[in-house]
This record gives sequence, structure tokens and C-alpha cells, in this order.
Amino acid sequence: MESLDQSARSRETPTLLDVLGQYGIFNALCCRLDTATLFALRRVTKRLSDPFRAHTRERWNVNRRLKHFVDHPQDLRTMMARHNALISGSFVVQFFDDEFWKGSDLDIYVEKENAAVFGTYLARKEGYRFEKSSTSGDEYPLSGIHKTDTYLRGENDSGNETKIQIVSTRSIPVSCILGCFSSTAVMNIMSWNTAYSMFPDLTFLEPRSQLKVCTGYEDDNDSERIRAHIEKYRKLGWHLLSQQELKDSPSGSLQLEGTRRVGDRYSWKMALNVEDVKPSLVPDYALQHCHFGIYLATVRAAGEEIYESGAYDFKSHVLKYKYTFASSKSDFWRALGYTTLHGLIIDELRNLDAEVRPAFLDLPVPDGAHPWLPEITRFMAHFVKPETWKFYDEHIPAWCDEWEKANSQGELVEQMAAVGIEGPDEARV
Repeated sequence: MESLDQSARSRETPTLLDVLGQYGIFNALCCRLDTATLFALRRVTKRLSDPFRAHTRERWNVNRRLKHFVDHPQDLRTMMARHNALISGSFVVQFFDDEFWKGSDLDIYVEKENAAVFGTYLARKEGYRFEKSSTSGDEYPLSGIHKTDTYLRGENDSGNETKIQIVSTRSIPVSCILGCFSSTAVMNIMSWNTAYSMFPDLTFLEPRSQLKVCTGYEDDNDSERIRAHIEKYRKLGWHLLSQQELKDSPSGSLQLEGTRRVGDRYSWKMALNVEDVKPSLVPDYALQHCHFGIYLATVRAAGEEIYESGAYDFKSHVLKYKYTFASSKSDFWRALGYTTLHGLIIDELRNLDAEVRPAFLDLPVPDGAHPWLPEITRFMAHFVKPETWKFYDEHIPAWCDEWEKANSQGELVEQMAAVGIEGPDEARV
């Protein structure tokens, strides 16, 4: 009889998973876990999937975080969608890390043609006052920045002052952020509907690290500002990687001398709640197919290997949106631009009405990989595209997928050859 009672009591005793399945307990536990530990817990069992989803929705509630700066976060994000603006800087680091740093600001990056509308919005809708305007040389060593307008709300003496900076960029914001920032720790971006961390393994896993990257445009004053920026994040817990550490424990996300893109398999990509946010007319793939890379700088300091980031503007007459390419010779956009896109431009020119079609197309096709390239460049400089002109952006995801598969295959063959193993193609007889 006693053994039966013990058996009944053991069946009624809840397991740890039973306890964690109660959301109040699960949420209280998860609120005390850092990001890396939280995701380790997620991999323990699928039984906690529902409470995990509920917790992450609130933990990474972007509207709640933006409310520190604006009263109407959905309206601000609608503005971002309309004008293709991005948030970067410390706000996105804190967002991913579920932290709040007192005194931090909000940096919004937008092409210079659309910067004024954000200032008007902040003043009229959110009660901000204009504080100052700085050119790129005043505060930032970044070649991609046109100027920075600072807006304040509240009073500093009372401790409730908030600051928003509208950073006007000379080209699309992502080329400035990924091509001009000085530390991998801040290469994180937030669009109207998605947040991306480019180097999540370095930035958010222990031991937290950062790699200094120069822009290729530094002078002595710029170097001092960059050192101060690196030191700021070092004091916040991000260790500066040494050359030896890079060699001993290479990071997967760095892919030194290789090509990366926004939202690729090395990125941390997080979809945001878009309720009450009006969507952008620009598809997500336009941002997600912006490429960048980290490379050894051409000019190196004595005894020191210096790395630089690369994200350069790419546009084509048969693409509606702007993109970025990395400086790698094997970059997707270099391969596509010199072959497929050039051919499509010729096709579109051939489809024009006879009275506007360029006369050089009636001549024999010249030799070379890029026929009529100088002639096309001169013609397109003053040509107004008709409504019948086709753009091919919608094909970019499929083309890039094919390129990535082919590039990965090439890397595999090289790695196998290095250890004396035949690649898949060579092995066939």
C-alpha cells in the first residue's frame, strides 16, 4: 500500500518542463538570461516553443523601445518605409542585446534628399527642437555621410532629454553603414520591418569582440575619432580582436577576403511586428542583396595588419533600385553586371522604336566581352527611359541564389584540392 502511495505521488510531481511551461515562470526566468543563453535554452526542447515565442515577441518589441524616443513609433516606422531609411548605431546593439544604456540616442540614416522630411516630422509630430547641424568632417570620419542634424526633446537638467540624429547619406544608407563604420560591433541595421546583425557571433556571444575596420579615407583626426569609438565599445564589454586571435580562432561571420550580404546565413535576422505600419514600396530583397566584405587594407601600418570594410554603390540601367557590391573580385554584382545586365541593356535598347533606337546597334557587334560599352554609356547619359523599359530586380534573388551555390561549390573544390582530394567534377569518369 505504501509503495502504491509513493508511485501516485511521483506521477503527480511536476517535471522541470512542466514548471517552465507556465508562462509566468518561464518569462521571469528568461528575463534574467542574456541573448546567447536564451537561445541555448530554446534548443533544449520543442515543448517550450509557445512560451518562447511569447517571450521573444515582448523581449524584442521594437515599438516599446522606440517609445523612449517618440510617442508614435508606428508612424516613425511608416516614415522609414516611405523614404527607405535605416536605424543603426547603439540603438540596434541595445535592441538585439535587450539592454538599455542611459543617455544613448537614436540614429536614423536616410539619403540626403529625404532628410528634411524627418526633421519636419520630429518637430511637428513629436515635439522635438532642432539643436545643430554637423558636416561629416565635424563629428564623423565617414566618407558616406553628408551631414548630421541633431534634434532634442525634454530637458537635460531634469534627466528626461532624448536625442535623435538624422544622418543624411550621400547614397543609400546601407552603403554608408557597412562601408564606413569603424567597428564590426555597430554593423547592425534596422529597417521598417526587419533587424539585421552582420556579425552576431562576434558581437553577442561570449567573449564579446569587435574588429577595427578603417574606411580608407582616414586622416589623423579621423584616426583619433575612430580610436575613441573603439574605446567606447571596449569599455562596454567588446574586446578588440588582435591579429593573433583572428588567426587562432577565425570568426565565421567575418569571412575575411570573402563576400557577405545583408541577411545571409551568417547574419542574425529578426522580423519585427508591422501592425499599424504602412509597408514600403521597395521590396526587402533590395536591402538583402546589398553585398559587403572585410579585407586587408591595401596600405598597411608598419608591423600591423589593418582591415577595411567594403560596400560600394552599384546601379544599372535595367535595375530600379540601388545595391552595393564588395571589393572582392568574385563579388556577385561584378559577375552579374559585366555579363547578364550588360546584355539586358542591349536587349532593351534594341526594343526601342526605330526613331529613338541608337544607330550603333545597326553595326556589326564588336569583339569583346562588353560590346558597345562606351557608346551605351554616352547614350544613356541623356536618354529618358520610356514606360515600356523593363527592370529586372525581381530576378535578383534567384540569380544570387545560383551564384552563391556555384561560389560555394568552387570554394569546396579548392579546399579539397588543398588536401589532395579530387573535387566532384574531376572525380567523374
